[in-house]
Amino acid sequence: MKQNKVIRQRILTSYTSTLISVVVVLFVLCLVGLLLTSGRTLSNHIKEKVGFTLFLKTDVREADMFELRKKVDAMEMVKSTEYISAEEASNRLAETLGQNYVDLAEGNPIPPSLEVHFYAEYATPENFVLIEQQFKNNELIDSIHYDRSHIKTLDANIRRISWFLLALSALLFVVSIVLIHNTIRLSIYSKRFLIKTMQLVGATNHYIRSPFLLRGTFQGLLSGLIAVALTAGILYLLRTEASEIINYLDFELLGIVFLAVILIGMFLTFITTFFALNKFLKLNKDELYFI
Repeated sequence: MKQNKVIRQRILTSYTSTLISVVVVLFVLCLVGLLLTSGRTLSNHIKEKVGFTLFLKTDVREADMFELRKKVDAMEMVKSTEYISAEEASNRLAETLGQNYVDLAEGNPIPPSLEVHFYAEYATPENFVLIEQQFKNNELIDSIHYDRSHIKTLDANIRRISWFLLALSALLFVVSIVLIHNTIRLSIYSKRFLIKTMQLVGATNHYIRSPFLLRGTFQGLLSGLIAVALTAGILYLLRTEASEIINYLDFELLGIVFLAVILIGMFLTFITTFFALNKFLKLNKDELYFI
């Protein structure tokens, strides 16, 4: 009776340690997914804030201006436009530089303009050049302004960061596979004599595999759910302590990440259990003592 209790405690300890190890690995994957999704949303937010200005001629009629704005809004790459009248532009300038500057300019130094912003996927240096060429000869437009060097630098930096995050994610995914494999292998190693005993009494390989594969898959499912719950708990704390961070999260993508982590946990524990079992099933009795 006492011996059975000790055996049950050892099994429970082995199961718990394996579960904790897999939870930690999947939790790290959740954080990486969180970093990727928030980084993507943040980069899109930055790109969509960068725009260009179409300065209109001072004598442009209001009807012509609205027609031009309608034409720009209809473009696939354009997310939003904002018309800024000469008076509004003057007021903004006065707030920035002071009313004295506007007075010294003897009138309104800024013509009416149209602020244009692209969707993030179109906010590239090539599209800014394309829009400039398309409107530079328009009779309603006096000049087109955008910060060329800033746009090129921003685009290059976002590309570098994206590649770095992808490389980091790939590396951590490989490390996760190795860690989960080693964890499952050690768990099965402790049961190698039980596996060999089952073979000696006539159990088939399929019969031996079934409970281990079911248990491994369930461990992956439970580990994934715990990892997702931990990540959700962190997000809840951030919502109360640093709510501005939550604004950069795409919850639809985050849901996909959570589901992917759970499925990855189930798949990895299943496949590593399968291959680890195959190794021990092929060993003869004498080899059990030398691995």
